[in-house]
Parts: sequence; structure tokens; C-alpha cells
Amino acid sequence: MRLAASVWPVAATFVLGLIGLFVPGPAGDVAAFVWLGVFPGLALARLFLPASPAATRWTLGVALAPLVSTVAGWTLVQAGQPLQTAARLVAMGGWLLFAGGEARALTPRSGSEADAPNDRVAWGWALAAAAFVVLPALVNAWTRVRSDSWVHAGIVWEIAERGFPPQDPRFAGQPLHYVWFYNLFLALLHSLRPNSSPFTHMVTANACWIALEVWLGWQVAWALWRERVAARAALPLLLTGLNAGALLLWPLWLLRALHGEVRGMAEVRRILSGTHFDGVEVMRQLCAPFAWMVNSWDKFMLGTALGYAYLLLLLSLWAAVRWLGDARDSSERGTPPPWRWLLVAFAAAAGMMLFHSVVGLSVIPVSVGACLLLAVLARRDPRLGPASRPLLLAAAMLAGLAATWPYFRSIVSGWDATQTGVEHRYLHLDWHMPWTLATACGLVAFAAWPGVRRLLAERQAPGAWLACWTLGMIVFALLVHLPENNEFKFVWQVFAPLALLGGWGLPALLAAWRRRLGRPLATAGIALAFVLPALLLQFGFLVDRSGATAPETLRRPGEPALYAWVREHTPVNAVFVDNLSRDVLLVEGRRRLHAGTPFGPERAAFPREALMRRRAVMDELYGVAPVLAVDMAYLDSLGGPAYVLYRAADFAGAEPWLALAADSARFQRVYAAGGCLVYLRMP
Repeated sequence: MRLAASVWPVAATFVLGLIGLFVPGPAGDVAAFVWLGVFPGLALARLFLPASPAATRWTLGVALAPLVSTVAGWTLVQAGQPLQTAARLVAMGGWLLFAGGEARALTPRSGSEADAPNDRVAWGWALAAAAFVVLPALVNAWTRVRSDSWVHAGIVWEIAERGFPPQDPRFAGQPLHYVWFYNLFLALLHSLRPNSSPFTHMVTANACWIALEVWLGWQVAWALWRERVAARAALPLLLTGLNAGALLLWPLWLLRALHGEVRGMAEVRRILSGTHFDGVEVMRQLCAPFAWMVNSWDKFMLGTALGYAYLLLLLSLWAAVRWLGDARDSSERGTPPPWRWLLVAFAAAAGMMLFHSVVGLSVIPVSVGACLLLAVLARRDPRLGPASRPLLLAAAMLAGLAATWPYFRSIVSGWDATQTGVEHRYLHLDWHMPWTLATACGLVAFAAWPGVRRLLAERQAPGAWLACWTLGMIVFALLVHLPENNEFKFVWQVFAPLALLGGWGLPALLAAWRRRLGRPLATAGIALAFVLPALLLQFGFLVDRSGATAPETLRRPGEPALYAWVREHTPVNAVFVDNLSRDVLLVEGRRRLHAGTPFGPERAAFPREALMRRRAVMDELYGVAPVLAVDMAYLDSLGGPAYVLYRAADFAGAEPWLALAADSARFQRVYAAGGCLVYLRMP
């Protein structure tokens, strides 16, 4: 029986792998995730933690798998292997190493007291979280392709069709000034099943990663408290604690009726008419008024690297807590310290930099600062352990930063104010952030305070470090300002450790509510604070009707045939000019665009002068002004043949394409069907 308990996870994942290889359709696409999203990480986890129990190794392995797969795939492609070959080599190599390692040690390992046991409640929260993320994607197709998901899919096709380092497919000819390891991971997954959709892989990854968030939370909370009740209580806080109670502040929106051009009941009616709970924008209603929009679920219900970067943040906290706590246990037992957790910290730091450098460049400095502060405190209080422990942890995190610095420099090279024209102050205190932190994290911070007091009183190095880390991240969030107010990403980074620290105090807090308010009223308050926001969010995603009119999903007659023609009859390095800066062709046509964004340089480091010139070219192509030879020559400098697309429905009877039709020496019509015309710029 004990042998079977060790064998069945290996057998189950292998069966999933076979389904991913041989079963057609979405079921096979989902199952294929294990080849790159599970096996390679488990192989490395056994090397990192060979003596740990299965739950610890599997948590670490699944957390590291995308990082391991992508780094290995990138290395193989750099060595000259095609993307598909690289993906297959990584998949099969990961499986062989994983299965071989498991076969050598089929009997269960006991582990240490800091290794979290298997727990049915934790499993229940993990499965519920995965179902919460998957259900809208199954019911409402729009939620699979909305917002950043669409652009990330376009970058996936850029890598799959044209290799890397990728250009920005929205701005042909310019390197991509954005982290692209997430897109490379999805491109590797797609290359295992060439007929699969990147959006399917995004949903599969999100479901895996939200469940893994629960297990990482369980592991960190157990390592902190080593009590089942406290570790369990941290999980609902981690999933539903952000913005808990913020709905009670909704009437503050009515303060707008007291100032501005429109006041009184007219403004009240406008506020009420603009309040909608039947779409994905419900997220903005679940935050406190006038705060930044933050949500616990958003980055796991969207195709973006941020969700995985947040997992690596939790992994770095786990590594730190285990290194500091296990080192103390080892000294008491007279055994060598668990140095392998420093390797985990290194990998987590490198992964954050590769997948989302905003997370890496905030977490790593804060972690190093917490280590230095703990080292100073340890010199004064021997109960915190040797000062060398946090210093070694800081060195491991800095090594992860140094190892990925060339990649980071390459993607930020275009963010020069002399090119973009965007001047920015990175140190700035604005009232939105303290208000957002107070309203989004206030209730969880209240639950965390008793646990912080206990950990500090017991002089536990892991707890003291995590308290220092949380304080440091609060200060970082308050002072650091990012372009387009992207510092809102730091709110979750403050919230996550508070939720883990709040596991010990939450049961007592809820019990106090029941005593003071009575069980019925306390239950209603708990539902209003924690349950209702999640239900409203799920409802909004399920019933959102934006897909009926969104350009990502709306297809006019003739458009499917157009996109099929683009994929099949234009070269992979073709560049398209499309009216209204549509980016549909990024995914449907898998081709680069001349200017596929309505935004300015601040969105993706587009050179301001080049952006203005490209839009001037589009104004001429889609207007009635004469076409200037000097501007048309600009189309020849984009790295591939230029195509100009006209959709007759855009022009209400006008025919701007006639200027190109009359200029047969420079333009040739190559497509005309379904109200769409395409002209090729002749060499």
C-alpha cells in the first residue's frame, strides 16, 4: 500500500502525458501541459531536495517546471535546434530524469517537522481555486482572449513563427522591450501540439498555478507555524482576503456628487448607472472607491506572466523560511544545514527576473534588505541564529539577479527617455497607494498582527525575517512609482505575506466576531467580507457580453477567409498595415503589424518619432490625402514585405484604396473578397 501511494502520482502524470501526445482536441492540449509544466521541474526538485517527502518535492517541482523548461528550451534553440525539437527534447529529458529519480526511491520519505503534511483541506482549497479559474473560460469564450491575453498570444506566435529574441509584433522592426520568457514557455507548449491554441495553454497554466498558489501558501504557513489550524486558515485569506470588507466602502463613491462640474442627484444617477456587476469590469467595483484596481484572482484569469511571477515570489518566501528555520533546527540536532534551500532561493530570484522583472526588481531588493536587518538583529540576539544565515540567503538572491542581468538589460534598452520622450520619476509618494494598501490589506493586516507579535516574542528567525520583509515591501510600495501607475502590482506583494502571517490570528478573530455579534450576524459579515466579492467576480466573468462586439471575437463576413489567406499565402516576415491600429492580425494572421496599438510610447517603449511617423503614414493610407513617396518608402524598412489592408466597412462609402489602385508601379492588389482588400507594396 505504501509503495502504491508513491507510484500512483507517477503513473497518473504519465497517463496525462500520453493523452497529451495522442488525443486530439482541447483535452489533449490540456493534458500535454505536464510535459513542460510538470516533469522537468520534478526532475530538478529531486536534485535540489532528494531527501524530502513527496508533497514538498512536488510542490517545488511544479513551481520550478516552467522556469526549467523555458531555460532549457532557450538553451537548445540557441545551440541551433528548432523550437519543436527543443520542446520535445526538454519534455522527454524531463520525463526520463523524473521517472528515473522516482524509481530509485519509491518508498515514502519522512522529512522534517518543517515539511508540510498532505492535507485534505488544503487539497479542497486548491481544487476549488482551480475550478474558480477554469469555469469562466469554459462558459464564456471572451474571458479566454480578453485584454493582455490577446497581445501575449501575438508574442507567442512571433516566437513560434519567427524565433527569438522576438520583435514587438505590434511595432514591426523593433525589439520587444518586455519580458518574453512566459511567451517562450507557451510557444514551447504549442510546438508540442502544432494545432493547439495559446489560449488553451494559458488557461491550463493558470489553473495549475492558482492551485499551486494554495500549496505554496500551505507549505510556507506550515513552516512558519507548524500547526495545522493556523496553516489551514492562511489559505482562505490568501485566496479571498485581498479587498476583504472593501464593499462596505462603496458609498464613498457618492462623494463625487459634492464636487466637480456635475453635482447633486444628477451625479448620483450617473454613478449608479455606471455601476455594473455583469462583466469583467466588476473588479473595479470590488475595490475601495478611489483606490487602484487590485484583485486576488485577476492575474490567474488572464494570459500574463504576472501570476507565475507571484508564485515565484511565494517560492522565494518558502525558501527563505525553510533555510532560516531548518538551519536552526539543524544546529540543534547537530546535522549539516539544509544548504539546498539556497539553490531554491537562487532559482526563484532568477525566475522572477526572467518572467516578470517588475516582481524581481521589487522582491529581490526587499529580500536582501530583510536579510541585512535580520543579520544586524541576530548579532544582538543569539536566539535568531547566526548572522551568516541571512547573509548567505541575500547572496543567493543577488546571484539570481546577476545571472539574469544581461537578459534584463536587453529588454529595457528601449526605455530611454531620449527615444520614447517619456520622463518618469521612480521615487514618488502618492495618496492612492497608502489608501489602496489600507483598504485592500487592512482586514488581513488586522488578522496578521497577533501572529507577528507571537513570532517576534518567540525570536524565531523565519518569522522575524518575514515580518521585516513585509515592512520593507510596504515601504517599497509607498515610495516606488512605475509608468502608468503599475506600482499597483506591489499591493499583492504586500498582501501575500500578511495572509500567511494571518493564519494564526484568523481563527481567534472570527471567534471574537461570533461572540460580540452573535453567530448569524457574524456569519453574514464574514460572507460579505470574503465570500460575496468572489461570487460577484465569478458572476461577472460568466455573463460578460463584451465578446459580442470586441474585435478579438467579433468576425464580420469575409474576415475568417481573410485571416486564413494571410496565414497561408503571405511570408512569415510580412508586415501588415491595418486601420484603427487593430491587433487582430497578431493572432488570427500570425503576422507583425506596422502600428498595432492605439497607445503611446509609455505602453511598450515605442520610439515617439517613429510612432508618430507610422501614424502619419496610416492617416494618408486610410484618408483621402495624396500618398507621399517618402512616406511609402518607409514601408520598405520594416524587415519584410508590407501589405496594406482595407476593410470596406470602416469607411462608410469612401474608397481610400483607390489611391493605391491607381499607383500600380508601387502597389499591387493581391486579395479582394468579403469586403476586404489587400495591397502589396512592390519592391
